[in-house]
Amino acid sequence: MALRRGQVSEEQLMLLIQLTKIRSTVLIKALRMHLVEGKSQRLATETVGINQSFLSVRLRRLRDVESTVLKLRKFY
Repeated sequence: MALRRGQVSEEQLMLLIQLTKIRSTVLIKALRMHLVEGKSQRLATETVGINQSFLSVRLRRLRDVESTVLKLRKFY
């Protein structure tokens, strides 16, 4: 399952964030707005006041983490 706009649960997002170094509350809010609430990246970044490229880089990192977790699944 890919991390798609508006299709991620709050719990899944927070668990993935725990596996990263993401700690910024404004970044987490933007990620939540985009992945959980389904807002566009542009709206999420404008609302919280961060650069859209910053969010894009962190989204890519979360997707990498999710991919690794999915690969690990077969061992459990």
